[in-house]
Amino acid sequence: MTDPTEPTAPDPFDLERLRLAPEDDAALGVCELLVSLPYKKPSKEVFFRVRPGPEYRCTGGLIELKEDDTESYWVAPDLWPVVADEPTFGRRRVVLAVTRQGAPFLWGLRLPGADGKVPPWVEVPLEAAAAAERRRTKLYWDQAQKRHRVKVSDHITDEPVWPEPPLAELLRLAFKDRVIGTADHPVLRRLRGEA
Repeated sequence: MTDPTEPTAPDPFDLERLRLAPEDDAALGVCELLVSLPYKKPSKEVFFRVRPGPEYRCTGGLIELKEDDTESYWVAPDLWPVVADEPTFGRRRVVLAVTRQGAPFLWGLRLPGADGKVPPWVEVPLEAAAAAERRRTKLYWDQAQKRHRVKVSDHITDEPVWPEPPLAELLRLAFKDRVIGTADHPVLRRLRGEA
């Protein structure tokens, strides 16, 4: 016979007690270990933010191959003069960005050419990145109007959660096996027709 004045133990199978909100991971001493990071353009479907501040941006030289799928290689600065005439090489302003869903990525923005001209396909993404430092932003190509368009949201006010590693470490994660450091790198040899 049970004593009605004695408190009953909580039901160990109560589903409401078993469900944890995603932010409860931190309370349990659990956090995600960042082991890779994509280098890509923001998807046209998502709003994103760009981390403000010079410590999370740099100018890099990249070779971008589009043969099968876009594959990007980080080029050591001392090789830039060697590959300057290569059509697949370009200087990019690399920034840290994060989607509304919390997925971080590095984005390489095209820079104006040596002639100083800033065509729309260079200018509009740079403007979108600047806007994304303050508000959630979406960048997409409008096929009907044949131009890039930028939308910002005044309704999404939550602040992003940024990855903690410094930019140098994030670059290592994004390009860990895709760094061109010598003139005899297989990618450069292939582009010169030697392989």
